[in-house]
Amino acid sequence: MKALVVPIVGTLTLLLFFHLLPSSSCQKAFQNHIQEWNYREGADKVNIQGIKSFTRTLEKWGNSIFWQMKHSLLSHPDALLPELSSLRPISEAIDNLLKQVLSMKKRLAELNERLRVMRRTLFPIRYKAQRSQRLGSIHLRRYGFSKRGGGT
Repeated sequence: MKALVVPIVGTLTLLLFFHLLPSSSCQKAFQNHIQEWNYREGADKVNIQGIKSFTRTLEKWGNSIFWQMKHSLLSHPDALLPELSSLRPISEAIDNLLKQVLSMKKRLAELNERLRVMRRTLFPIRYKAQRSQRLGSIHLRRYGFSKRGGGT
């Protein structure tokens, strides 16, 4: 099997090489021919009526396609643009999301108000506790010094 594959692959590469070699030279000749082409040459032989007829045919065809698309868009927009039918659920989802965000903002405002109330009530208690701790430590120090002083 391998003995058959190697000659076939070698033959294919040689075939491609000899096939592409003339085509590259033909391409160069064709490009040179295009560059040397004079469009005015043979202009008197052109069938103007045939070109006008062909242009009219293309114009009618384009107008027909345009009017058919316009009619389809006006009469059956969902058939051509199914994305438009999905816009309504998306807008509803966005509305729901906005409602949830607003409810979360209200809840945060309520919680902030509760924290303010708690700070007002807890701050004086905490301040008194800290003050009493400071004063208590001062009193203990005084007592400690007086006990030491009295004991010696």
